Formats: sequence, C-alpha cells, structure tokens
Amino acid sequence: MDFLPAALLDPATVWGLLLRGLGLIYFIAIVQLYHQVLPLAGSMGASPIGPKLAQIRLDYPGWRKWLYFPTLLWLDHSDRFLKGLVVLGSVSALVVMYGGPFAGLALLVCWLVYLSFDLPLSLSYPWDSVLLEAGFLALFLPELHHFPDVSVTVLPHPLVAWGFRLLMFRLIFGFGKFKFWKSNLRDTGYFRAFMVNIPLPAYPAWYLYRLPGWFFQAILTFSFVVEVIAPFFIFSSSELRLVAALLISLLMVGIQGISNFGFFNILTIVLCLPLLDVQSSIFDLQAQDLYATPGHVLTSVVMLVLVTGGFLNFFFNTWCTFTWMHWPTALFIKSRFMAGLLSFYRVLVRFRVTHSYGVFPSYSSPPIKLVPVIEGSRDGVTWEPYEYQYITTSESTPPRFVAPYHPRWDHAIFYDAFGTNDANYMWGVVGTGNPYDFTHASSLEGVLQKVLEGNREVYKIFRKVPFPASEPPQSVRVMLYRFQPTTPAERRSTGQWWVKQVAGLHLSPRSLDTDMQKKRSTQPELFHFDAVYWRRWSPRMQELDRIGRAALPELVQATAEEGLSLSADYFWNKFLPGLRSDGRSWEELPEVVEQLKEEYSFDQLRNLEIFWNQLVLMLAARLELYYLGQQEPQLKIETYFHFGLFLNHVVGKGRETYEQVLLHPEVALDHLADFTPQDGFYFNAIFRFDTQVFHARKLRWLRQVQPDYTEEVIPGFVRLIPFLSEQFRGMGEENWPRMHRQPDNGEWVIEEPIDQRTYV
Repeated sequence: MDFLPAALLDPATVWGLLLRGLGLIYFIAIVQLYHQVLPLAGSMGASPIGPKLAQIRLDYPGWRKWLYFPTLLWLDHSDRFLKGLVVLGSVSALVVMYGGPFAGLALLVCWLVYLSFDLPLSLSYPWDSVLLEAGFLALFLPELHHFPDVSVTVLPHPLVAWGFRLLMFRLIFGFGKFKFWKSNLRDTGYFRAFMVNIPLPAYPAWYLYRLPGWFFQAILTFSFVVEVIAPFFIFSSSELRLVAALLISLLMVGIQGISNFGFFNILTIVLCLPLLDVQSSIFDLQAQDLYATPGHVLTSVVMLVLVTGGFLNFFFNTWCTFTWMHWPTALFIKSRFMAGLLSFYRVLVRFRVTHSYGVFPSYSSPPIKLVPVIEGSRDGVTWEPYEYQYITTSESTPPRFVAPYHPRWDHAIFYDAFGTNDANYMWGVVGTGNPYDFTHASSLEGVLQKVLEGNREVYKIFRKVPFPASEPPQSVRVMLYRFQPTTPAERRSTGQWWVKQVAGLHLSPRSLDTDMQKKRSTQPELFHFDAVYWRRWSPRMQELDRIGRAALPELVQATAEEGLSLSADYFWNKFLPGLRSDGRSWEELPEVVEQLKEEYSFDQLRNLEIFWNQLVLMLAARLELYYLGQQEPQLKIETYFHFGLFLNHVVGKGRETYEQVLLHPEVALDHLADFTPQDGFYFNAIFRFDTQVFHARKLRWLRQVQPDYTEEVIPGFVRLIPFLSEQFRGMGEENWPRMHRQPDNGEWVIEEPIDQRTYV
C-alpha cells in the first residue's frame, strides 16, 4: 500500500471524506431543484402537488398520510415553502461539508428534505435511490470534526461500515446481474446502440458510435469484470478492496464521459471511499458491540432491518423496487411470518431506506432514439415544435455535457416515448409505486394543457417556445420522432447531428380541456386493480370490503350509489345494457366510446366508472378466498389482474347475475366457463380508451425490438400484451422501420434503404 498516501488510508479520514462527499452530493441534488420544482409540481406547474395532497388527506386521514406518504409538505405545500425546503436542504448540505457538532443534524435535514420531494417529483431514478439509502445509513456514522480537520471523531460501528460495503456490492452487482444475465460477451451491438439510446448522450458518445466492434466488445468485457467480478472484492480484507474501488471509479468516469445520468457517477465514486478503509472487517464485531449501549442496540436493529430489506430487494431491478412488494401474489403467502415481514417492508418502501438495483436489460436495443416532441398550431395545418432544454428535439440538437445536473423533465419525456409514463397499465410492473399516478391523463398531457393556457411557469422546461405566453397555440399534439446519428460526412456537409424521421403519433391534437385537472386526479376506487394493499390501507375501502364480505345486495347498491349523481337503477337498466360485449368486437370499440363521450360528460362517465369499480371491489372481497384457494370451490384464475377482469365480466352480465354471484359464490364457476380476459378488458377500455390506444402503439414497438419477450412476469397485465398490441391499428400514424437483430453479435440491421432517410 506504499503507492497511496498514508493519510488517505487512515480510517478516520476515509469516513470523514465519505460524510463530506455525501454532503456535496446532497448539495448538488437539492440545489438544482430550485428552478425545477415549481414548473413541475408548484401551484402553476404541470402537476400541482396541492390537489394530490388534498385527495390523500381524504383517503388516508390522520397518521396514515404521514406513514404511507412521508413528506414535510403536509406542513405546507405553497410555492414559497417548496423553494424554502430547497434552500433549507442546500444550506444543511453545506453544514455537513463543514462538519462540527451540528453536521449530524444537518445530515438528517438533508435526508428529510430530499425524501419530501419524492411525492411531488417521483425521485425514482437509481441515483435518487442510492442517495436516499446511503444518506439514511450515514445517519449512523460518527460525528465529524469541523473543517479543516476532515476526519471523524471516532471510527464507525463495524456493522455500519459493513453496511456501506454491502450497499456498494448491491448497487454494482445489481446492475451486472441484469445486464449479463443470458448475455453474450461477443455482443458488440450492446454498447454501440447504448451510445444512441442514452437518454441524454454527451459529445463523445456520438463519435464513439462509429468505432469498430472490437471496441464495444472490450467495453462489454470490462463492464463484466467491474460489475460481476469486482463486487466480490469488496468483502475482502485486503488491497482487493482498493482494486474494486479503482475499477468501479474508472467505469464511473467512463460513463460520465459519454452520458448524463445526473449525479449517479460522482455519487458512486464517493461511495467507493469506504473501500479505502482496508483495515476494518465485519469480523471486528464483538458480541457486546450489539448491545453495549442504547445507541448500539438501535444501530444493530436498524442494520438488521436494512440488511434484510436489501436481501429481499436483491432479486429485482430498479424499476420494480417500488412495486414488487405490492404485487398481489403476496396474498398467496401462507406463512404468517413472511406475510408480516412483507407487510412491514411494504410500508417501509415509501421511506426509501432500501432499494433494488439494476436497470439495463441483457439484450441490445436498436440504435434509434425515440423522442416525443410537443408541437403547437394556430390553424391545425402548420405545426411548430417546442424545443426541450437538453434532450434531442431536432436534427441540429447537439449532444451536451449536463451532469451532475439532472433535468428531470427531459429525462421523463425519454421514457414517455416507450409508454412508461406515470399513468399506464404497467403501474403494477414498473414505476413509482404511488397509486395516485394511475390516472386518466399522464403528466405529459398536463404539460400540454399548460402550454395551451400559455403558462409561463411550465414554459421554463423548454429551451425554445414558438408561441409567446400572451398568444398560445389553439391546439397542440405530440409527435414521436426517431433519431439516428448522421455520418461524419453528413455532419460536415449539413451541420446536423441526427437524421430525423416521423415514428408516429404519440398524442393526438387537442385544444383546451377544462376537465384536465380531474383527469389528472384519482381515488382508491380508480386505483390500478393490482393496488390491493393500497386500497386495504384506506378506511373507505375497508368499509367497502366489509360490505362485500357480508354479501348484502341492498347495502352494496346503497354504498356504491352514495355520492354519485346517477342512480343504481340507471346504471343497471340504461348504461350497462349499451356496453354488453355480446356481439361486439374490439373493432367497434372506438365507435362505442365516441357515442358515450357525446352522451355523457366526463364527470358523469367518471361517476359511472367509480360505481362500476365499487361493485367490482365488493365482489372481489366476497370471492377473494375462493380465488386464493382457501375456500371451495376454487376459482382458478392465472393472476390477480385477471381476477379483476373476471369480476368486470360478472358485472357486465347485469344486476341479476351480479347479485346471484354475490349471494352464492359457487355459481361463479359457471360464469368462469365463458370468461376471456379480452372480454373483461373490453369493459375496462370503455373508461380508459385513450390509455389503451396509447399502450397498443407502444406495445407494437416493444414486440418488434424484443420479439422473444417473455410473459414470465408476475403482474397480470403483461400477459395481455400480445392481444392489446394488435388492437387499434390505424388510429394514428405509425412508421416503424423493418429491422432485425443479429444473434451472433447483437448488432441491429435496419433494413430501411438509406435513400429513404428524409429530414423532417
């Protein structure tokens, strides 16, 4: 170890640098929210947090809102308070960097402030997760000396030191375990396509894309060494820890050079610092260290919770970290211990103290960047684009160095291109896990509304706005464009970085919608059907559940009708008969939905949807034990989502059938015989037609780039992908190139002739 300065390897210095490094990252992460939070979640923003907080108060009153949605915004959610939190967190981060007796309290403030922005901003990116988890763990590190002494006053508890090493292992190996599962180290196309597919590529990525295959094979091999082999060095009590720290840091520097993943790379390098403490080991722990003082007892209990949570999360990827504990498959767990354990972590997940890690799949995607571009028009003929701050919008948009700044809107719009926005049926598979995200309109549609209003606050998310706020467009749409890098010769002759082509319609043209705020809101009756645990936590839903189990048809009707402007008789005798799927096909669905929109207002259709779902949920309470196989006769239905579709099927058969099944659950088997998931989903499409059309377009792209996709995903909606991807063809332009992936090296061949590449 003579090649490293002795002071750097002093354990007290190492841990002091770690704490100050986390203070620096907190400062970077929080201060940049000052100009982002109001356009996104302020009172005039795209998705104001106030209405959501008001609805949560109704659904989860008292202590429940604090437990299930922890945020300081329960104290105040004004624009001034939002910005004040940013200032408070930024100043606290500076105090952590300075050190001294108040550094520990300042670190706690940083964690609370950042956690508080999770609800309004959905801090679900890997770097958000790592910062919140590491920030919580750092609360158990010892006190800092004040600057210029950068060391800690005493060495950390051995369990805490080991906890940081375990976090680094879970993070790095978490990425490796998904990237290299079923992968091929000869896959030169993996990183070549990555240079284009990066949400926000930097300059070098554009140039590296043209390098020969051996270069990308070398990168893939190096990544395998760093992400699969080197993580095991972390648990060594020797210089191998230094090797792991060096390799991981080199990988982070390389990623930082080609991409813009917020503050992820510098945060990971900071978290390599504990690996420089090669002198400590978990075997330094003595039995009395677990209980010697009340502080030791607390530390031991917390570490047990974190380690257990880390183990449970280990088998999942980042995008499932907020959802998998809510998967209804947990209903089948018979062990009271395991059921109780998952219940505990199901609540704890909202506090963001432990996460799953791993993002990139084991296969390469085509080297095509898909970007939804907002366009406005005054005459419906000429459309002008709104240019984003950083993500590619036109042929001349250059790659940029942005990190460690993280433009959250630009990053979110990248994922919206694939349909993974905040309001989609994949809620039960990937997403933030917040049930209030499953609404009739996405956050992008909220932005469109603000653009039509000429909202100056939301205009801040754009670099260039074609229409001034005083004269907003009459209509807006979102077109999906595909971008591919130009050749160096094209770059020199045209000055353009990208070849731009229309990929299709993303969101159809629309004008001002007075119902948009209502479409962006929801309540437990309208949650995704897989959000069973979220409904169980709501007192109102608990009452529905009680009535359903009691099987009292009159009370069911009265409860379902309560607060609605349309009577139960109208629902059963007038509305429902017009929706019978008997004799109807999905091809006729657009016409049916259009007729409903002409006959009913949005409020009326929403009330009818609430009524329908209340009936479904009360029937679910009655039949759930039969579905779970805990009571005879068993309802053998493949997933809980399909169980919900079956209940829709029963409601769709009318009042007599519904009450018969409610009173005599055994007759449900008779109706199961003629049930198909498509039939139950038909009724769901009545109320969320636009969402299903949107999904169908995106799923067609998914099945093209991943034709051998698997249905071995627990949430049930995934199993409807083959069916839904074939629906609603012709409803909007779709222009996907013919292409195929070469199995030997993973390179994609785009069969579109080069002379057909036109600039739009």
